[in-house]
Amino acid sequence: MIIMESLPIVDGVYQGGESNVLEFKSALKGLPLSIWDTYSAFANTSGGRIIIGIDDKTGRVEGVTKPDVRIQELWNNLNNPQVVNRNILREENIRTYDADGRTLIIMDVPRADRFLRPVYHRNMETGTFKRNGEGDFVCRLTEVAAMLRDRCETSYDSTILEDFSFDDIDMETLHAYRNTFSVVSPSHRWCALDDVEFCKRIGALGKKGDSAPLTVAGLLMFGKEYRIYDAFPCYKLDYRECRGQGDAWSYRLVTGDGTWEGNVFNFFMKVAERVSFDLDKPLRIGPDMKRIEDTDDRKAVRECLLNSLIHADYCGDLTVRISLEPDEIVMSNSGTFRIPLEVAMGGGESDPRNRVIAKMFSMIAMVERAGVGVNMICSVWEDRYGISPIIEEDPRTDAVTVRLPFTVITDVLDLDRCIMDQMRANPRITIPEIARRSGVSPATVSKHIAALRAQGRVRRVGSTRGHWETVG
Repeated sequence: MIIMESLPIVDGVYQGGESNVLEFKSALKGLPLSIWDTYSAFANTSGGRIIIGIDDKTGRVEGVTKPDVRIQELWNNLNNPQVVNRNILREENIRTYDADGRTLIIMDVPRADRFLRPVYHRNMETGTFKRNGEGDFVCRLTEVAAMLRDRCETSYDSTILEDFSFDDIDMETLHAYRNTFSVVSPSHRWCALDDVEFCKRIGALGKKGDSAPLTVAGLLMFGKEYRIYDAFPCYKLDYRECRGQGDAWSYRLVTGDGTWEGNVFNFFMKVAERVSFDLDKPLRIGPDMKRIEDTDDRKAVRECLLNSLIHADYCGDLTVRISLEPDEIVMSNSGTFRIPLEVAMGGGESDPRNRVIAKMFSMIAMVERAGVGVNMICSVWEDRYGISPIIEEDPRTDAVTVRLPFTVITDVLDLDRCIMDQMRANPRITIPEIARRSGVSPATVSKHIAALRAQGRVRRVGSTRGHWETVG
């Protein structure tokens, strides 16, 4: 299949090196087996392009002999479970390209749906890859296990824990939740239920024969901390305030120090107010003539905190870490996005990793309606501070980080650095998107990109549907 497009090839050399979304493969000795490592890596990360027929060290175009035969070989391998476990490509994803008389094969690999991951080469334990920078790396068994958990149609936090019971719930936490529930829905019929029945209704307790063991959601939300560690040894919720410059923190709330019952609900209630305390409190009067303290930027911060807790992989190494810095709020959680970031930012679609916990927060009016959270956070932050949040996925740590800056970037070097950071995080980002995130005009961004390109620090690969590459 031939498609009209233009690659940045000058004098037989590809202008720009490999990146987290671009890989070169030489085919002078036939199709290399490493193609399938990269296919797995792109499918399990953010997608990417493999160009066959270019030397990966020099970028020189070598071409592919008998391209039709090689393309058929690609399709045969894609459909051979002894080579890869799953074919996620369509006909238009593999095509030829004429580079001044030498034929290249372009292989565009999309990000695989979570129900299809892991995509692996030959063996799941040793052939599951992810992409990081310019290279493919073999996933650890914990990363493979995380993909397998995300494949399930049912939410992992609905899992029944047979060795855990109602006795493992911290009653003070549960009653604090019930008090909030009663305030939000005072006439709800569940308000009259006893604690055990209430826990069954909200999904904190399951059913196993005649017993009612705790669910994962019930343990995480309301459990006694030492029992949470019995089920999740790497469990950690960490909040830090760094009021001055440097790494020293002035306040810290962290699980494991024995000073509080460190479950998810307690963490949220303690952190939600502190992390937004310094935000402006403009005078707003409601219809009941009472002051409204819950401003849009406070809602955005709370939604971001809830997203970290609702989407966290509690079997991961990082779990949840929140940091209040002098110039930004940083929120990180284990577990990457289960839908593409651009889909989440577009609004209308949501796929929380912990649906039962999301429902529990929703029942006390803490969660925005499904699919609008990320979009709302970005919109509010742009309107309030003139800069969009920076959202990053790190395939190496299997984590998501959201940065909520308080100030617009004005320094030239800082803006250059910000532009390049955004290109690394999302090589297909547009100039208007960079402008919104940086708090400057598209014209200013274009001017800086032109300077960066002249310095050889930024390259544009392709045109409208192309991507950015950074150097240094």
